[in-house]
Amino acid sequence: MSRRSAALCLVGGLVGVVLSGPALAAAAKEAAHAAKPSLVAGWAAALESRAQEIQNAPKAPATRVGYGAVVKLGDGGMVEGIAPAMDVPPADVQAQAPTLPGLAPVEPAPPVVISVRSPLADRVGRVARRLIELGYLPADKWTDSFNEDVETAVRAFQLAEGLQPDGKVGEVTRQALDRTPAQTVALLRRAAAAMRAQQASIPDTTVLVNLPGQSVTLIEHGRPTFTMRAVVGRPSRKTPLLQDRITSVTINPTWTVPPTVLSEDKLPALRKKGTTGIKNAAVYLDGTEVVNTQSVNWWSVDPGRVRIVQKPGDDNALGRFRFNLTNGDGIFLHGTNDPKLFSRDLRAASSGCVRLEDARMMAETLLSAAKVTPAVISQQLDTGETKTIRLPNAIPVRFVYWNASVDTAGVVRVHPDIYEDPPTLATPSGQSGAAMSANPTAAGPVTPVSTPRPLSKPAPLPVPAAHAPTPLSSASTPAPIKPLPASTGM
Repeated sequence: MSRRSAALCLVGGLVGVVLSGPALAAAAKEAAHAAKPSLVAGWAAALESRAQEIQNAPKAPATRVGYGAVVKLGDGGMVEGIAPAMDVPPADVQAQAPTLPGLAPVEPAPPVVISVRSPLADRVGRVARRLIELGYLPADKWTDSFNEDVETAVRAFQLAEGLQPDGKVGEVTRQALDRTPAQTVALLRRAAAAMRAQQASIPDTTVLVNLPGQSVTLIEHGRPTFTMRAVVGRPSRKTPLLQDRITSVTINPTWTVPPTVLSEDKLPALRKKGTTGIKNAAVYLDGTEVVNTQSVNWWSVDPGRVRIVQKPGDDNALGRFRFNLTNGDGIFLHGTNDPKLFSRDLRAASSGCVRLEDARMMAETLLSAAKVTPAVISQQLDTGETKTIRLPNAIPVRFVYWNASVDTAGVVRVHPDIYEDPPTLATPSGQSGAAMSANPTAAGPVTPVSTPRPLSKPAPLPVPAAHAPTPLSSASTPAPIKPLPASTGM
């Protein structure tokens, strides 16, 4: 081969290497991405690993606190009871009464202080014993009096469990103390199975709503951006497991009372009191606003003729932001005018929608894709006017029922059932149900988890049949309703 031919071959080879470099790098990057497990798969593996650790741990004694009263600082131990002084007749009355010679007037008896053991002492003693078994309280600190040592140990336990560290042993903390290793393993494996079954339907960018965790996590490009507390549907109005998407964000939303809340809550209030109990709200009857709600006989009005719309503002039940979804069930994400609920460990208190602890942060994050800055959001809030901004790309939302999760620090958290009968996967209108057919139990049988008592309050009693609305006759058919904002949930 001539020198010229050799030189040409060498140059060609170098050109080929240079040109193929980016392609090789891209291929290597894709291969590395494919080899790396997805976020959800990683979570499932972490739960399985933790379950195995617990299962392999040596058996240890476990004192059961049991269902009962909330105990806090100052409870238990010995309590003092005071028997009051005995009442005696006044001196002038005694002077008029016949007396024996030499007998002194009757003197009042002093009060008697009696120390008795508190009815809560046994319960506090069991709490202290359980904290010792778990390593949060030294063995020599056992007591049946809820003192500062016990309170400090309770706070440490609550922090480790991801609960509010209020130092009180309420029902949620009690259930965490009483949870056996077998129950914890079952919850972890149930959640891991559900994650594996649903991971294919969870995109790399998703808003993930975990009902037992009562939390919302924004995942961007396969990485969690933030997690916040949430309020979800109460047991009588469960939040369904939807596969949906956020298409737009409304600033300063109105709230139209949804049919269920209207018929079960607000119309009964109108019938009994003549008011809805909703601040800054307008009531419409057959499409016409009712100026004086106490002038109407609401007992004769069918719920379908009534519409209640709350105006935007700080009193609005949706807060200042609503994240609009596409389902036909009136389920969406929104802020709230009642932030105190987020300080509770049990937050299953809504009518089905999901309330966000920091709706502003969620809005700023999602609206950045629409080139809407925080300053622009502030300006719109100040106007008090309702404005809906469409997102350039809809953000997928996945509602899941996972009894365990991995927080942003990589710590595994266990969540007890908030519903005695957890909801099943559902498909929103206009979307394929193929991805939603995944069954969490398909990955293998999971040991049932027993919950001593439900965490929720009992459902409200229905309105008595005697006060049910009178069916409308054909002569009382309502007039056509004027167009109003679409019904929304809360």
